[in-house]
Amino acid sequence: MKDNLILKLVSLLAAILLAYSVHSDRNTSVLSFNVPIEIKNPPDDKVLVKPTRRMAQVTVRGPSFLVGPLVSSPPPLKVMVPDDVGERLQVSLKGADLSVPSMIEVVGIEPSEVELVFEPFERKDFKVEVPRVGQLPKELTLSKVDVEPKVATVKGPRSELKQLRFIESEPIDLSDITKTQTLSLNLRSPGNQSSLITKSVSVRVAINEVPRQRTFERRPVELRTAPNISGVGIEPMEVTVILEGPPAFVAEVDPGLILPYVRVKEIPPSEGKVVYIDVEVPEGCSVAKLEPASVLVFKESARKIAVKTKVEKNSKKTSR
Repeated sequence: MKDNLILKLVSLLAAILLAYSVHSDRNTSVLSFNVPIEIKNPPDDKVLVKPTRRMAQVTVRGPSFLVGPLVSSPPPLKVMVPDDVGERLQVSLKGADLSVPSMIEVVGIEPSEVELVFEPFERKDFKVEVPRVGQLPKELTLSKVDVEPKVATVKGPRSELKQLRFIESEPIDLSDITKTQTLSLNLRSPGNQSSLITKSVSVRVAINEVPRQRTFERRPVELRTAPNISGVGIEPMEVTVILEGPPAFVAEVDPGLILPYVRVKEIPPSEGKVVYIDVEVPEGCSVAKLEPASVLVFKESARKIAVKTKVEKNSKKTSR
């Protein structure tokens, strides 16, 4: 019985010493640290634009073993916004809005007041730009980049939307492109306070092979005349055609499919008439160069007389 009484007295003394140790001034800490300001009940039709840095410095006093953990995980300072808030609201920061243990006293908050500035949400369309990085292989060329949709809708405060000129998508890496293809690209965030209504775009990247040229020499020029026209000739009667098109296709073109021609719809004058040459080529190819580009169309009877006269003049010069 006596032993139990002694044990109880020792326990009571230990409890008294522990309580004294916890509540003594030597075990009390005063500490300042930053806490986030949390806006509660924000309006649905407005966005908070100021302050952009929502932090406050709080000074607390209390037992060291309770104050210490607050620094590593500071609680938010909660500010309640009324339902009928306008564009500006002046609010006081109070210790009661900070969730801390009852044994901790909030000594001070800096700043003690903050002004909240709200702006109405707006929607606006902006042109979509698609950045490009890398380079295509040498044998390929970029023909066209089509974006759909061409504009993106953004929702945000007026002050932030005024700073936007366009919306960028993720970049296209041309070094990964080997053929014409369609890509789905996400749009980049337009700002801290704004959000995208249009989230992504479809981008069609059209690729062509670098054209190859092939020369076809001495191709005969076909004379195409109206049914009532005869006795007409051309000079020269052969031309050189330089064809251009996809490398694999141009390499296999049959020379017989390269058809230069001139169309004559009326009898040329006695001195002849210059007519430009057209060329029929396989679909997918084009004429890069034509040498010569035109021929002289003449009446054969007039040409024979001119040749005969020239021969006679040369004969007379020789006899002298």
